[in-house]
Amino acid sequence: MMEKTITILSIHSCFGQKIGIGNAGGLNIYVDNLITFLLSKNHKIIFITSSHEYCELEDKENLKIIHINNLDKSSEEIESIKNETDLLISNYWTSGTFAKDFFDSSDIPKINISHTLEFLKKIHNEQYKIDNKRFEEEKKFYDFFDYVLAFSDLEKEVLLSEYGYKTSQIIESTPGYKDDVFYSIPKVKARNYFDLYQNEKLILFVGRLDYLKGLDIAIEVINLSNKNNKNYKLLIVGGDVGSKEQKKLIKELDKMKISDSVVWLGSLSQKELNYCYNAADIVMIPSRSETFGLVCLEASATQTPVLASQVGRMKDILEDGKYGILAEDITPENFADKLEMFFQKEETYKVNNLDIIKNLEWNSVLEKTFNKFI
Repeated sequence: MMEKTITILSIHSCFGQKIGIGNAGGLNIYVDNLITFLLSKNHKIIFITSSHEYCELEDKENLKIIHINNLDKSSEEIESIKNETDLLISNYWTSGTFAKDFFDSSDIPKINISHTLEFLKKIHNEQYKIDNKRFEEEKKFYDFFDYVLAFSDLEKEVLLSEYGYKTSQIIESTPGYKDDVFYSIPKVKARNYFDLYQNEKLILFVGRLDYLKGLDIAIEVINLSNKNNKNYKLLIVGGDVGSKEQKKLIKELDKMKISDSVVWLGSLSQKELNYCYNAADIVMIPSRSETFGLVCLEASATQTPVLASQVGRMKDILEDGKYGILAEDITPENFADKLEMFFQKEETYKVNNLDIIKNLEWNSVLEKTFNKFI
């Protein structure tokens, strides 16, 4: 296998950022695992990414990290990178714009990973107002990139019908999970790790404090349920503790008089997140839009039951509700009803869909996706 130099763009966010804070989410996890995978194949990586505070990433053997504010966009440095690059992988639309501006004359293979398409958000949520500037920019990518990844059948359909891509350009793929990071451990042990009560009903939400992730729905579910004397506790992983967004939500909790029913855990490491999945009775994913649904995959790997909206690939992971509960409507009322149904028949929801997700381990997914390019 010949060593290649692969330039990876992630202008939206850097995988050195803490997951769940600001823009850092599934995209960062994907890029982190992609770089790790390519380095294991002895390729050289040039990683061009966003600038942010407190980045602990450092260059190492075969990995050069360039934060955008340190990049000399003069022709000399960009030309040097272009001449060295054998393959370009772009993540998110902001990276696509950067690639189009600075790699336009390069004839190397170029792969686009959208992670989130603007038009897809509208399909999932009719009330969503499309950012037309972004949508028009995304539509310019089809004749620049040689290939584009599609993480679901719906994303593939949208790429063909709304973005102008040809079937030959589309690579069907998925994100993945690490089976040595996310796995089942005893609930008692997991709850002791966070000093949580053993006899409480714990519902877990994992995600950024973003409208499309539906944290407001999860909070209203707790409000509705506790009005019926259910006394559920909501664990929230993600979000910058002390941020403006969190303070706003805390005020809402105070108005609802359910502050004692919510535990803010902030951004966690992958090890801590595994304990958190295992500590929960059920993971609630009330997303208004998802391209895939990485939280659903990780929760399933720990064999923790999932209650999710029917967006992204979550319906496939849960096999139409066989290995979890799917909400027909993305409303607090529907999720509250489904949650009550779960706790009434909790023993019947013992999750074991490892046979379904075993092919979604990161190395397997990335090998299948990028093998022909490396």
